[in-house]
Amino acid sequence: MASREPTVLQFFPSSTSLSAKVHPVVIFNICDCYVRRPDQAERVIGTLLGSISPDGTVEIRNSYAVPHNESSDQVALDIDYHHNMLTSHQKVNPKEVIVGW
Repeated sequence: MASREPTVLQFFPSSTSLSAKVHPVVIFNICDCYVRRPDQAERVIGTLLGSISPDGTVEIRNSYAVPHNESSDQVALDIDYHHNMLTSHQKVNPKEVIVGW
């Protein structure tokens, strides 16, 4: 199987406005991750997956939390976990890309 180059979305300043459609599963997933976070964690960090249409609409269809550690002025993400989750997700949904954090 040939390897694919990752797709990078770039947004440039423009006079057109962007809109977002967030699927309900994303809201539930974010809430669930927040409720289940470790007691010492103040926040959760995650990846938003979906697509962007030619008219500028960002459709957020899925998400996953990314484990991380925080100190007073730094955040260290488990980037290996992130890459593994993204690779697994794209095997099932190859058209979806990272649209946010």
